[in-house]
Order: sequence, then C-alpha cells, then structure tokens
Amino acid sequence: MKKPFILIIILLCIGGCATQLKIETDSDKVYDLSSYSTFSIEAFDVAEEPSQISINPILLQRVSRSIEQSLIKRGFKKSSEPNMIVKFYIATDREVDRSRNYGSSYRRGHFDDPIQRYYQVDKDALTIRFHDAKTDEVVWYAFSRFKRSTGPKEQEEVNALIEQAISSFKTTL
Repeated sequence: MKKPFILIIILLCIGGCATQLKIETDSDKVYDLSSYSTFSIEAFDVAEEPSQISINPILLQRVSRSIEQSLIKRGFKKSSEPNMIVKFYIATDREVDRSRNYGSSYRRGHFDDPIQRYYQVDKDALTIRFHDAKTDEVVWYAFSRFKRSTGPKEQEEVNALIEQAISSFKTTL
C-alpha cells in the first residue's frame, strides 16, 4: 500500500520540477486576425549576422518546420502570394551569472568569507512575428528566452515551444 503512494509522490515532485518556458505574446487589435488565411515564412540568414555565428543552423530549420506545421494544423495554407508573412529571429545574449559559496564559518549572525564565482551563460531569445503582407506591420508577436544549455534542441521540444506560442494566435478559421 505504501509503495504506490510513494511512487505517486515521487512522480508529482519530478513533474513539479519541470519548468515550462515563459512565452510573451501580443497582437495589434487594429487588425482582424481572422482575415488571414495564407502565409509564407521568411527566416533570417545567419551569414548576414556575424555576431550570431554561434546560432545552430539546424535549430533554425527546426523552428521553421515547426511554425509551418503549426500554422497548417490551424487551417492556414502556405502560399507564394500570402496575406501574412511570418518572420522569426533567434539571438544570443551572453551574460555573466554569479554563484556564491558562503564557506563554513558563521559568526555574529552572518557567514564569513563568501566565495563568489562568475561564469558565462548563453541565453537564446526566439521571436516570431506575423506581418500583414500589404503593410508589413506586425500584427502578432511572440517572444521567449531560454538558456542555451537547457533550451529546446530536438524537433519535439521545438514543436512544443512553437505550439505553445502559436496557440495564443486567436483566429476563427
């Protein structure tokens, strides 16, 4: 009787530790999102951005495939003359994070001799923008930021991220 109960608690703890990436979205209320039915995808070229040389080109392909699949699943059609242009960008920010080790000595209400270590962290940002094909204005926007070491790498992980982002694109197709 105790074993199933312990197993359930362990699974809940493991599931509770899994974090979902935060995705911010916004749309321009001036545009009727339900008027869009066709799309094309324009990806940025890494070769044109020398500062972004560390971006994985395979990740770009995965993101493009995932956006296409997600939009087709929602009833959009890929077209050479679309009424919506999809652009996406991946950028890298290099940041310095700090860890602190307080040592073993505790005097007068605080730890003595803190040891600080600094380390570099690459954080990738993904932005997806849906543009009106006539005006080139952004009608819908999604943004997510993640550590490269823990971010989506495989196609299934990218699909989940893109699906989560595009799910907030509300239309009535």
